[in-house]
Amino acid sequence: MDIIIRPAVKADYEGVKKLMVQSWQHHIKLRPDTYILPEDFFDEKVYDQLLAEAQRLVAVDQNGNVVGAVSYSITQMKSNSIIPFSCLWIADLAVDENCRRMGVAGQLMEAIKATAREEGIDRIQLNVNALNSGAISLYEKQGFVPEMVKMEYILDKEG
Repeated sequence: MDIIIRPAVKADYEGVKKLMVQSWQHHIKLRPDTYILPEDFFDEKVYDQLLAEAQRLVAVDQNGNVVGAVSYSITQMKSNSIIPFSCLWIADLAVDENCRRMGVAGQLMEAIKATAREEGIDRIQLNVNALNSGAISLYEKQGFVPEMVKMEYILDKEG
């Protein structure tokens, strides 16, 4: 798919919100016991805050429609128990459901990698739902490997 990747701007809000709602609905489908879609999900204040605090790239098609988005921040990881490193943290990545499997996510990931290289970043990290096989496959194709596994045990409320 022919797209342009550029920094997000205020005018992209409606397009980005559409993607975020689609992404969250996918999370709800995977884990209805955990996720809900509140009425005020990803309101304009949240978007404005993200634009102020993090970086966001959008992928737009030839007509200017937002078909993909990724939000990230850059941090320095320091502790007395780890070797310090710089990290580009991907907070979210979403592609319009009608444009999936057309290369949009891959192009966004390549843009993220290029940004990390330009900034001299050591690592790119993200979280992914263990049930989201499509996303896991994408990240593996992009060279990502598991670094940590989060596990849970759901208690039976009946007994």
